Parts: sequence; C-alpha cells; structure tokens
Amino acid sequence: MKKLLSILLIAGLGAGSLMAGSLSEAKRNAIAAMLAERNKGYYIKEAPGTYLRQGHYRTYSRYLYRGNCYVFVGVGDNTVRDLDAVLYDRLFNVIASDTSSDATPVIHFCPRRSGLYRIRTKMYRGHGYFFQVIGWK
Repeated sequence: MKKLLSILLIAGLGAGSLMAGSLSEAKRNAIAAMLAERNKGYYIKEAPGTYLRQGHYRTYSRYLYRGNCYVFVGVGDNTVRDLDAVLYDRLFNVIASDTSSDATPVIHFCPRRSGLYRIRTKMYRGHGYFFQVIGWK
C-alpha cells in the first residue's frame, strides 16, 4: 500500500498544488502508467476532487461491477490533516471505511454484485483540496 501512495505522491497529487475539479488528462495518464508499471494492475477510473472545510464531506455515487476490484484513495493538499473515507452500498449500509488519523484514506473493495455504491470523503481535520482517486482492475 505504501507503494501505491508513493506512486500517487510522485504524480504530484500530494504536492500542495491541487486544484478544484478533476485531474488533468496528463496526470491521470501518468498515474495509470505508474500503477501499471508497478504491476499493481490498477487503472484510474476517475479522480473527482473538490475543496472541503473541516467537518464537511463530499459523497460520490459510482456504479461498480462484480468481478472487478476497486481501490479508493483520498489525497489532499498540504493543509489537509485528517481525511476519512467510507464506502456505502445503495441503501447507505457501511461496506468499508478508513477513518485512521491521516490525510490519505485507502479502501479496497471487490463487490459481490454489480450496483450503485457511494464513497463519502470527510475532512475530519484541516481544510483544502482533495481528490478521491478511483482505480479498478
């Protein structure tokens, strides 16, 4: 997992130069190439991002497919102190979470059935821009 986070940081996500919106195509391609190069097998599906203040959250709905495995990695700029992530099913039952006291929550998930899932990222401590990188294989 440290290798995955290193790859994301190398790509510039954690360098304090994040901007609102999604990653540029060049950064997305660079991340995908690095993940593939490290034999992780993950491809970047998307990397939505936004600015959050402490105590606020952002929820994304995504359709996930049975037979694929996903990794959700939250990456914040240098003013983000503690970022948490929770994965919910379509009925908002908690499936998985990473609420450790760091700025890079990571959730691995391989759905047993295809369907709508939600990933909620909360700015527990700090403020700033974050991206919720979603990879699949």
